[in-house]
Amino acid sequence: MSAPGKPIRLERRLTRHMILVQAVVLLLFFSVIALPLAVYPALRYLGPNKPLDPANTTIFAEAIRANANGTGRVEMTPRLDVLVREHPRAWFYATTASGTKISYGVIPEYYDGLLPSLWVFETANIRPADSEYSELQLDKHVSEMGDVMVASGGGKRLGIASMIGMFWALSSIAILVLLSVAAALIIPRVIRRELRGIKNAAAQANLIDSNSRGARLPTADVPEEVRALVDAVNGALERLDRSYEQRERFLADSAHELRTPIAILQTRLETAEPFAERGRLLVDVARLSSLADQLLDLQRIDHDGSAMRPLDLVELAEVVVGDLAPLAINAGYEIGLNSPPHKVMVRGDGSSLARALANLVQNAIAHGNQGGQITVEVTSAGSISVNDDGPGIASADRTRIFEPFYRLKPQPKGAGLGLNLVASIVQRHEGRIVVGESESGGARFEITLPLGAANPVNAPKEEARPSPALP
Repeated sequence: MSAPGKPIRLERRLTRHMILVQAVVLLLFFSVIALPLAVYPALRYLGPNKPLDPANTTIFAEAIRANANGTGRVEMTPRLDVLVREHPRAWFYATTASGTKISYGVIPEYYDGLLPSLWVFETANIRPADSEYSELQLDKHVSEMGDVMVASGGGKRLGIASMIGMFWALSSIAILVLLSVAAALIIPRVIRRELRGIKNAAAQANLIDSNSRGARLPTADVPEEVRALVDAVNGALERLDRSYEQRERFLADSAHELRTPIAILQTRLETAEPFAERGRLLVDVARLSSLADQLLDLQRIDHDGSAMRPLDLVELAEVVVGDLAPLAINAGYEIGLNSPPHKVMVRGDGSSLARALANLVQNAIAHGNQGGQITVEVTSAGSISVNDDGPGIASADRTRIFEPFYRLKPQPKGAGLGLNLVASIVQRHEGRIVVGESESGGARFEITLPLGAANPVNAPKEEARPSPALP
């Protein structure tokens, strides 16, 4: 099985794809629509003369140098050298705010009246009607001598390809940046809003466990594209519910059918003449009867919530210990109960909890090395435990002994269901069961249940006792 890959964030993937789609659409728009529409107006504007390149004045401004006496000069920079070699008729005239003048090339005399007043203008582009006259472009720049107004002509001209390319590139980049920023900010929010139904379904799925029969994932606000997946999960949950109900019905029917032959077998053993294995057989029959009753208890609790009533753990423990004392003594054990002098009230089903406790006591009888002390202990915190002097349970096995059919070692009898049924009953009471080590080194099983709302401390116990937990 391959290792799971990196989780995929749908909103990031869709955002990247949306930006890519926008870039392709933008490219097609400018190539097919904007570019043809821009060529024709540009040709009409330019006519037979192409405008001067704005880079000319920049090249001239970079070539201006300051002399020690405050005058200026022109230095042949690499860019200026290329310009004048390609355009020998190029010229420029520059003036500072203080009136210092720098010039290069042959300046047309028809601009003599304009040059002294360059600082009146911010920028200018003069295109004479007669192509025989040189054009003039005027721009303000920063040079080594400070701010200068540079008027130039005869230099490089701006071709239609470069104009359209500049327009196309700048427009495309600007629009693409705006669309990308908008997509990165808006698309994740839109996706999160549209996927809230899936998140609600996922949150509901996290709440489903083995006790949540009948639960289904909500389909409200779930996008149509993933609705089929949610419906499939709900269909699977429905099939699992039906299968679980069939299994529970089978177990309940089987347990019910087993009660009569178990009761007959128990009666025959109790009335039979004493023999060597009589005590052990009575223990085994009692455990078998308890298992059948616990199966019925689980079915009854699942289908009848009214079985949960306030009950006293001290009374329950007294009844179970009293009922099982003859069985324990007959098997060679001493059995005792430690409990507080007041009631310990919890809410639960008395019959199923009594049988769960009886199962733990019978388990101690069966696995306690046929001798020693079995102690049932009730605390004011709502816990009830069974301690024995047997070999105990290894730490490695303590997390698995509540699994169905799990056995610490092969046994000629028993199916390994007893502790699993006890854990199921405790779980249905919203409690927990843990296994540890008793003071003597044996096993200690402790059940902890939520205390009841009304749990008086040091309240006197009533004289009435619940009916026996075991037949």
